[in-house]
Order: sequence, then structure tokens, then C-alpha cells
Amino acid sequence: MTAANGASPVRRSAEAVMEVVLDIVHTRTGYPLDMLDPGLDLEADLSIDSIKRVEIIGALADRIGLPRTRAAPPRPRSRSSPGSRPCAGSWTGSPPTPAQRSRTLGRNPSPGRGGRAARRGAGRPAPGGHGPRPGGRRRPGFPARPARRGRRGRPGHRPRPRRGPGRARRRGDDPAEAEPGSEGEAWTGIGCDGIVDLSALRAGAEPVLPEAFPGLRRALVGGVRRLLLVGAPGSPGGAGLHGFARSAALEFPGALVRAVDVHPKEAPEQIAAQLLAELSSDAADGAASVGYTAEGTRVTRRPVPAPLLTSDGPPVLEPGSVVLLTGGARGITARTALALARATGCHVELVGRTPEPAAEADGFGQAQDRVALRAALIASGLRTPVEIESAASRILAEREVRATLAALATAAASVRYHCADVTDERAVRAVVADVRERHGRLDGIVHGAGVLRDGLLRDKQPADFAEVFTTKVAGARHLAAAAAEHGAWPAPRFLALFGSVAGVYGNRGQSDYAAANDALDGLAHTWAESFPGRVLSVDWGPWAAEAGGMVTPELERAYARRGIPLISPDSGTAAFLAELAHGTDVQVVLMASAQEGRGDE
Repeated sequence: MTAANGASPVRRSAEAVMEVVLDIVHTRTGYPLDMLDPGLDLEADLSIDSIKRVEIIGALADRIGLPRTRAAPPRPRSRSSPGSRPCAGSWTGSPPTPAQRSRTLGRNPSPGRGGRAARRGAGRPAPGGHGPRPGGRRRPGFPARPARRGRRGRPGHRPRPRRGPGRARRRGDDPAEAEPGSEGEAWTGIGCDGIVDLSALRAGAEPVLPEAFPGLRRALVGGVRRLLLVGAPGSPGGAGLHGFARSAALEFPGALVRAVDVHPKEAPEQIAAQLLAELSSDAADGAASVGYTAEGTRVTRRPVPAPLLTSDGPPVLEPGSVVLLTGGARGITARTALALARATGCHVELVGRTPEPAAEADGFGQAQDRVALRAALIASGLRTPVEIESAASRILAEREVRATLAALATAAASVRYHCADVTDERAVRAVVADVRERHGRLDGIVHGAGVLRDGLLRDKQPADFAEVFTTKVAGARHLAAAAAEHGAWPAPRFLALFGSVAGVYGNRGQSDYAAANDALDGLAHTWAESFPGRVLSVDWGPWAAEAGGMVTPELERAYARRGIPLISPDSGTAAFLAELAHGTDVQVVLMASAQEGRGDE
């Protein structure tokens, strides 16, 4: 093998390689060498995520003369973002031609199934790589040029025939399977080859997630080869199960992981036959999410093409209207708040967990990014990475909140910030009551609050799963309940839930985030039948880093290497305003289009 420059790689001692690693980390983080201990955790202690680790590995390869291979950046990790329909599933052989890409945009799903890179471990494929998938299939190719236009899709049902039953694999078929007595045995029982979980069908108004997550994780890590998560359409107990199954199926490709919706009025014997057929089917069927209609037809739910709406016509709100946005002082919902204020002159009420910052600057104005801020904090006397990272995160968050409030002050009829946690029902009701008392109305709510705790399912902690899930789901339920109980006040006109394509397609490393966003979609369909105003769930693709969302500059560079288009802030907010004003669908999928300048198909 030769190095990137054609020279033969030079053998180095472990100590010499470590010196190079520390020097690279020092250069990229701003930490002095005397603070970089090899025992530090790159992510927990130094805020070096998987994308930065890939860049560090590339720099290390160059420095020590290792051959450079084409790194496989993660698939899109997404939260709020507007634009288009997703690209298609997968192709056999070579990546598709441009003509094939054009035809498949919006016909078959394949968003950014991304997430953090796989943790170190033998036999774990890198997420988002272009190499063959199990069965010889390849991930879809993407156009090489990012675009600013958008495309739109809406969910629909497609009949899906069953494959013939396959042989039920038993423990021991897979040489990598966990041995008896492993963590999985504690939940699955002795000698269990498959699980049919019916807990979501029980009576009650609470989702089985996140409480069921530890058991599901133990089962999958413990080697269960067939896992069916059974629910019913509209049942609160099954909220998020399809998003979870889609992600888990990506992380455990050798197992059959499937969420199945059965019709509640079907005869028990027929339901049993349907589940037996699913349990006996071949994992190569590829469907992680299926359902059965009242007529017994097996279907899958996936986006179908829909015209991208335009903002022509009157806005959804008039001057003097009042909109409440969660997570709205930072990131994409801050952009949305500003767009709403500029378009309508409405009053803006923001809810976030970051305490409202003081009006004056933080004293580190010369440090404009995290690297420079670390150096400034070290110079101020902080000495441990934990306290430095905590202070840097707080200062950067406060700066973003301060900038958002200043921008809104020039565009909105009024702006007020509420420091509150959306998972706290009392706090949410208090905020809603305060808004109505001061303004005499609450016209719309945008729920954009969310957190990420990315990591492979086998490594994910139950507390992290619960935090991600409840921020989205419990937050939405509290807001919807408080808004619907309007009493003598005017009824709200809309409730908009900001979801992600991760819930529609699944995402390696984001089983919690996918489950939460899938749950939002399900709740939206249920609430649309009784909520006094319109309910809209938007499953966004990834926005450009300039929007201030969850796509970092490092992740944006990774997307650019794969040619994955990102949504610009202006096109994203315009798509949302048009959807509010002129759309009628309960759930839409919006992603950036790769066909700049072309009309919608």
C-alpha cells in the first residue's frame, strides 16, 4: 500500500502516533496539549462528534502516511427543514444515472437515514457508506450539486404483497450471535428465537415507549432474530413504534424487526394469522413498517409526490395575531418565528429551556466560534474540559437567544421569551394561560423543541432515549391539550409539529429521534379529527448549517461530499408559510430538491 502522496507508509511507535493525534486534536479544538489526556472521551469531554472524528482520522492518515480511503460520511441527521420529496430506495449494481435520479425523486422514499458514525467495533458498517448493503444492494446515489428549490410529499398507503414464509432462524445460526445468558436473555426468556410484542394494544392513553425501550434493546442486542411490534392505527400505545422499527432494522440487518398495525375490529383468528405470516416471513422482505386494512390488505405507508405549494395569496395570519413557538429562540424555529413576524406582523411568544440572557454581551465577543471561545475561557482561568465545554455551550446558546430576540424586536408586533421545559405540563399550561391573559388570544403554535442523543441502539442509554422521546412527544401533548382548552378565548387556528424525515425512513443511531418524530406524525393524524384548528406535522429534511439547526459545518461538509442537498433558510421558511396558508394535508415531507430551476413533477 502507498500513502496519499504515493510514498510508502512509515512505521511509527504507538507513542509517536499518539503524539500526532494529540497535536491534531489540539489544532482542531483549541485545547492546549497539557490539557489533552489520552483517557478523555472525545465526545463527552471534548464535544468531538462522529463527523469531527472522521475529519481527525483523515488528518491523521495524511500526517503519518497511511493510505486515504474514501470516507463514508453519515447519512443525513435531520431535525427541522423544508423542501421536497425524498429520493428513492436502493438500486442493484451501480448508482443511478441522472435520469434515474430525476424519475425517482418523490416516488420512492430514501431520505437522509443518517446519524452518528458507528462506534468502534468489528463488523459494524459505517453509516452512510456507499458500499454494498446486505444482499448486494447499494444505497441510492445523490446528485452532486446542492440546490435551493424544494419538493414536497404526502404520506400514502401502498399495497405490499407478502413474501413467501422463510425458515425461522434459531439461536446459533449467526456465529456473531450472543451466547445464552447474555443481556437479551433477561428480557426474552430462555431459548427465545422471536418476540411478538402486543403491549401497545392494551387499553390506555400512554405510549409504551420510552418505558419499553430497555427491554427492546436487550432483546435485539441479545440476539433475538424476529421482533414484531404490534399496534393499531391511531392507538396511543403504539406511538413511535414504526419509527423505532425502521431505525432498529437498519442497525440489525440480520434480524427481522417490524412494526405491524392490525385492524382492531378484525377477528382475533385473522389477526393471529396475519401476525404468524409476518413472523414467518423473510427478513429480505425489507419492510420494517406494515399495516393491515379492514379488508385484510397488507399495506406500507410511504410518501407520494405532491406539488410544492407557493406563497401566493393571503398569509395565514393577520397583524395582531399571536403565535407561540417552542425551541423558538434558537435554530430553525427561530428562523420560522422571524419569517412569521415579517410576513404577518404577529406577536411572537418563544419558549425555551435556555434561561433568558442578560442584555449585555458576555465579555468574550472576540471569540466568535467554539474553538476561539475555548481558548478565551482557558485564558480566563477554566482548566478542565468539562467546565470549559459547559461554559462554551451556555455562552453560545445565550448569544443565539440574544440575537433572535433582537431580530424579532424589529419585525414582530411584540416578542416575549418564556424559560420553560415543554415536558413540564404545569409550566406549559402556565405559559399558554399567560399568553391568553395578555393578548386575549392564541392563534397558532409551532412545536419545534427537540434534543439529540445520537448513538447506536446497542449503546444507547434508556435515560437518553426517554429525554429525546418525551421532549418531542410529551411536549406536543401538553401544548395540544392547553391550546384546545381555550374556553372563552378564540380557538387556535393551527398547531404545527416540526418532525423529521428520520421518523419516516428510520436512521442509524437515531432510534429515539425516529420514534419521537414518527409519534408526532401519528398524534397529528389523531388530533386532526378533534383539534379546534388545523393540525400539521412537517417532516423536514436537513437544513443548511447557516440556518443554525442541528446540521453543523462539519456535517454540512460531509453532505457536500455526498452531494446531498440542504435546505436554505429562506426556502425552508417560505415552504412552511405556504403550507400553513394553503395546505390541507395533516402530514407532509419536505426536503431540498436536487433539481434547481426545474418545475415540480
